[in-house]
Amino acid sequence: MAWDGTNRYQWLSGISLALLSADLILSALFQVFSHNHLLTLLIYIIQDVCLVFSLILLCLALFSTTYTQAGLVDELVRRFLWCICTAVAYLGLSLSFHSWSLKQVWQKSDVYIWSHGMVSLFTLQRTVGCLHYYLYKKTILQLSDKTFYSALPVAVFK
Repeated sequence: MAWDGTNRYQWLSGISLALLSADLILSALFQVFSHNHLLTLLIYIIQDVCLVFSLILLCLALFSTTYTQAGLVDELVRRFLWCICTAVAYLGLSLSFHSWSLKQVWQKSDVYIWSHGMVSLFTLQRTVGCLHYYLYKKTILQLSDKTFYSALPVAVFK
């Protein structure tokens, strides 16, 4: 079997969806292990690494299409702008929440304080996370279409 663009992209989409699933599971598990500060730190690090790798794989998937090879990067960016923006925003909000919560835990290790700002950041991070999961999966499934890897239709002018 030949290693063409579509077959390669199936591996990219599978890995991307696995990273998205890992992020979702780790987001759900952090509260269970919040009493162990070292385990919480490890969960946060793994989650942030998964987010960075998923963003890298998204860019790799976008830039390996025939649209990019034909110089139509603006078409791809326009088409998938919301997914790119929510991925970057979710990564930023996750890093902010993780660093803030770890800072509060390490300053006062005997009590875990949820301030109003931290609750607001947590709520915003989870809301943007839901939007990110939806748009990321939708984008990955749209990019798995063979039309992004086949020859572009060329208009013939007479």
